[in-house]
Amino acid sequence: MWVVAMMLASLSQNHLKHLEICPRKFQLGYLDQLLVPSSPDLRESQAWGTQFHLVMQQRELGISVAPLLAANPELAEAVDKLSEAAPDLFQVEAEHFRQSEHRRTLAFGDFLLTVVYDLLIMAPDYGQIVDWKTYLKPRSKKSLEQDWQTRLYLYVLAETTDYSPTQLRMDYWFVRARTLETQELQPSRVTIPYSVRKHRQTQAELERLTRQLAQFMAADEPFPQVNLSAGHCSHCVYGIRCQRSSERYPLEAVTDLPSIDEIAEIPL
Repeated sequence: MWVVAMMLASLSQNHLKHLEICPRKFQLGYLDQLLVPSSPDLRESQAWGTQFHLVMQQRELGISVAPLLAANPELAEAVDKLSEAAPDLFQVEAEHFRQSEHRRTLAFGDFLLTVVYDLLIMAPDYGQIVDWKTYLKPRSKKSLEQDWQTRLYLYVLAETTDYSPTQLRMDYWFVRARTLETQELQPSRVTIPYSVRKHRQTQAELERLTRQLAQFMAADEPFPQVNLSAGHCSHCVYGIRCQRSSERYPLEAVTDLPSIDEIAEIPL
């Protein structure tokens, strides 16, 4: 039934996130590749995020970003404010390896775990993952710790380097955050430290999810649906298709799912 399913080799953070929330949503979005239209607001936000990531990548490569910043004052302001808030991020140390849009893969059973770090800094005694978040409202540390992006990114780095988990951390920078009082642009950071305990927990969860995925694919039948009591169906883009949502479902809430080969940087 799913020839494309057997071709699935690479699992990203978004694959894992949707597989854990609802296997049927994973099937529809990634295996059947049933994409849905996104709202204009979401497309605009994603375009802004793409531009910001491009600016940061070009800066790391030593390419002038003046034309990009001149065309977008808010983007220029965000880069300036980030430089003020975190000057250490832009200091190049001779003994440090650093690379923007750094990709790593790790063989895990029958699958490949794939990550793309916005910025990876590897010092002699620590490894630091930096991720630029360009949506408006910062997330809590607790929710970020539980997110598959955090868990997968740190797990793969620990498994593909000589660092111990305790030498690793992940920094999220919310570059469009503003103060409540004056609405002045004020980038904020959330730091997630890693540990041996977290590493073992992530490995156990990865083993569980990949085992389930292999079983679902081998069964050659529709993947299971999430329990209605979990509350995910009311705002799911596939709610109508799964007969779990009213046709009054608002178009504004519809979002894009990336194709099977994409590593999305903006949460869905």
